[in-house]
Amino acid sequence: MLVQNKGNHSYQANGLTLVPGTNKVGEQEFEQFLAHPLMAHLEEAGEFVYEKDKSKPSAKEVIAMIEDAFDIDMLKALREDEDRKTVRDAIDKRIEELSNPEK
Repeated sequence: MLVQNKGNHSYQANGLTLVPGTNKVGEQEFEQFLAHPLMAHLEEAGEFVYEKDKSKPSAKEVIAMIEDAFDIDMLKALREDEDRKTVRDAIDKRIEELSNPEK
C-alpha cells in the first residue's frame, strides 16, 4: 500500500520507517506502525495519507502521491502493478524528473 508522509521528518515505530514523501509498505506493517501511540496521534492529525478503506484509490489520488515520491525503485515497482495509463504516465514523468533533475 502507498502511504504519504506529509511531514518533514522520518518516523520510525515497530520496525517500520516512513521517510518524507510517498512510501510503499505492507498493510500489516503499517497497522503495527499506527499501533504506536505517537504514530496514532500523528495519523489523527493528518500527517499520513493512505488508502483507509482498502479500496483501490482513484488515479488522481495515486498521482498526487507519485508527485511526492523520491524513491525511483519504488516507482518502478509501482509501475509494474499499475494498469491505468494516466498513472503510468505520471510514474514515468516522476522517474524522469528524479533521474534528470537539471531539466
